[in-house]
Amino acid sequence: MTSSDLPPRIPLLSKTRYTAGLQCVKRLYLELYARELATPPGPGQESLFSSGTAAGILAQQLYPGGVLVAEDYLHHREATVRTKELLQDSTVSALYEAAFTEDDIRIRADILVRGPAGSWEIVEVKSATSVKDQYIDDVAVQLHVLARAGVQVTRASVAFINNQYVYAGGSPVVGDLFSVEDVTEFAQERLGEVPTRLAEMRTALAAGHEPSIDIGAHCSKPYTCQFVAYCRRNEPDWPIDGLPGIRATRVDELRAAGYRSLSTLPDSIPLNAMQQRARDAVQSQRPWISSDLTRVLGQMTPPIHFVDFETVAPWLPRWPGTRPYQTFPFQWSDHVVQADGTLEHAEFLADGDGDPRRAFATSIIAQLRGAATLVVYTGYERTQLTALRDAFPDLRSALEAVLTIPQFDLHPVVRNGYYHPEFRGSFSLKAVLPVMVPELAYTDLTIQHGDVASLQFQQLWDRDLDESARRQLRADLLAYCERDTLAMVRIVEALHGIVGRTELRG
Repeated sequence: MTSSDLPPRIPLLSKTRYTAGLQCVKRLYLELYARELATPPGPGQESLFSSGTAAGILAQQLYPGGVLVAEDYLHHREATVRTKELLQDSTVSALYEAAFTEDDIRIRADILVRGPAGSWEIVEVKSATSVKDQYIDDVAVQLHVLARAGVQVTRASVAFINNQYVYAGGSPVVGDLFSVEDVTEFAQERLGEVPTRLAEMRTALAAGHEPSIDIGAHCSKPYTCQFVAYCRRNEPDWPIDGLPGIRATRVDELRAAGYRSLSTLPDSIPLNAMQQRARDAVQSQRPWISSDLTRVLGQMTPPIHFVDFETVAPWLPRWPGTRPYQTFPFQWSDHVVQADGTLEHAEFLADGDGDPRRAFATSIIAQLRGAATLVVYTGYERTQLTALRDAFPDLRSALEAVLTIPQFDLHPVVRNGYYHPEFRGSFSLKAVLPVMVPELAYTDLTIQHGDVASLQFQQLWDRDLDESARRQLRADLLAYCERDTLAMVRIVEALHGIVGRTELRG
């Protein structure tokens, strides 16, 4: 199919739209013709977008002396004119954000580097820490467009973050911060598929109706599609993917065999023990309770500390001696159940824009002195405590003492001891709490997820933030982390009630 064959109503494609179409042509169709059906991106997704943009700008320093095609996406035609001028100027060693429109595809190439004898290298910049398969498709469609534009590309590369780079302070050493990998061979192989893929997408777009494509593993691979909620609107109340731990490919197999609802899934379908519990709970509409739950809950000895950490992992290191995406704990909350059943609460939130780890470590050491049981939800806190131990030799013995406190992980306790149909296949705290303690659901909080807490904490690094906004951010962060640990207390209370034991009091 050539551009002259296309109905004029088909919008131009782009590298983003092309890769969306590779994932699912229905996604591409909805993105172009029914954008209002999309779920708006959350703060985590927006953060990824902004990180990618910032990384792209910084990576330009890998090829100094280049020229930025500054016209924005609203002035793409002007940007293509400017790009053609720069391509003809032999004094321009590199172009940043070069713009092209060919074969009804509009692209901005992150970096084009002039080579010998009129050749060019294209460099795709990513804020990830490795080259992923989907990046090759990004490069391949750009090679398709550049070939149509008469640009001779002899090398294709992906620049990505080197997470082994150690920041020494001052301006980052960009040549060490980024790794650049030659992907020419892979991109050329993928380039041969581009015309066929484009024809398939354009046929679907020209059909005048939404493609009929069922939900499946492709909905979240390589990216979570923003139309998942729309495409799942006709799913039954208890869909097959509500089985705990089920592989996406197995879900596709069951759907293909005609099974979509747990409420009608027959016993003849082989499931593991946990999945059988979930199916039986749905079909009976009664929770499953382990006979061993009473014994497991009895392992907690007061004073019992219910602890939760919040962390931040900036892609660009901020503090000397640290690496990209290194994790830094900046906040903790601790609800303590004493031997007499009384409930106490303590908390810590780092202040300022310095490395929060030492203040975090010293405060948690003091807080957990005398604890008999440490209750967490997954083993994340132990991982962070171990990292702190290794980072601060002078605190090593004190942190070793914290690590020897008997740790009670509530996640496997719930997973192995109790299943309610409304868990819907998940044992995360956010899934369990609204079912077991509905009055404590996170809906009344400004911050409702850990990734948002991390982003909000990074806002506190802005020295221009006014004091009122700063106080509100801190209050929101403290409220969120406090809810996490109170949630664990109340879940344990609920579990004690379920098995008929005396409840913890608070």
